[in-house]
Amino acid sequence: MLPFRFGMRVDGNEFCGRRQELDQLRAYMESSGRVYVVGERRIGKTSLVFEAARTLDGTRVVDVDLLAVRSLADVTQRLAAAVVRAETGQVRLLGLLKGLAQLRPTLGVDPSTGAPTVGFAPGAGGRPESLESVFALIGQWPQAVVVLDEFQDILSVPDHAAVLAQLRGLVQKQPRASFVYCGSLRHRMEDIFTRDDSPFFKAAMRLQVGAIDRAEFRDFLAAKFVGAQRSVAPGLLDDICELCHDNPGDVQRFCTALWQVTTDGQALTAAELPAAWEMVFAMHAQEYEVILRNLSAQQSQALRGLAALGGRSRLTGELLAATGVALLPSLAKALSVLAGKGLVVKDGTEYRICDPFLIRWLVTRLS
Repeated sequence: MLPFRFGMRVDGNEFCGRRQELDQLRAYMESSGRVYVVGERRIGKTSLVFEAARTLDGTRVVDVDLLAVRSLADVTQRLAAAVVRAETGQVRLLGLLKGLAQLRPTLGVDPSTGAPTVGFAPGAGGRPESLESVFALIGQWPQAVVVLDEFQDILSVPDHAAVLAQLRGLVQKQPRASFVYCGSLRHRMEDIFTRDDSPFFKAAMRLQVGAIDRAEFRDFLAAKFVGAQRSVAPGLLDDICELCHDNPGDVQRFCTALWQVTTDGQALTAAELPAAWEMVFAMHAQEYEVILRNLSAQQSQALRGLAALGGRSRLTGELLAATGVALLPSLAKALSVLAGKGLVVKDGTEYRICDPFLIRWLVTRLS
């Protein structure tokens, strides 16, 4: 059995560290606060939010995934489905469905979990009053935590300003519910909450999720290897964290590859890292090839040049030379597109490739 967990929500003994962030989030949730959580993909935002909510007694958690949402009807239906999932009482569940009648719901059961599922008529929920009816159901609960994941994708909805304005007004009428907005595209989340022309301007406190304390995470990983009958040489886990930019998801993905290329009872050293890298590349090569095929020539040059400089650089002549792009404005435009695709993030004046494995793959496979 694989000892490491990544690409999924973790809690309890599988959750590591972040005591300060947990305390902050619980305080917001207990006081029906509003907070937006930003951090890179695979950093552990979702696990953090749900670990904080897990310990709150008597609180319903409404988990809404807004990834790739494309319309008001889509927003309404996803929120309504999450409300249904949060209700466990059969009588109350039937009451919820009556409140959602205008969406024409159909109730089912997930055969693998036995949990209720709900579907809605195609296109139902495209009117503002439909969204109001869903929020009215949330308002009936004595306490709730509403988690809106990938919240920045609402900016892709036609007339998103009107949708955000309606959402802001409805959230303001929920005194007993806390709202947690999560997003992995930081610049778009900041646009929603810090631009003075946005309906959500200053509507929530900000919580930045970064790396787990290195020493604490190192001990957590070492215990996983010991439990899997492997010992780790001093300093090796620090090297792995450095290679993976201290991203918890990427670190555990690499540790999984390392575990797969070694055997029980083995003492792991730096000599095993090349084989682990080959395993990582085998897992991701097809994905990375698709990424490159979907980029323009200049975007591909920009990505490869940035990788050649270690995956991070300011917009300088050195980067221009590394990419082979003729003009700085053209390079800036290409990097902006890469940021919009989630491949690159801009920190101040510096551009950085988000995926450390992609950096190494570009350098070792395409150089």
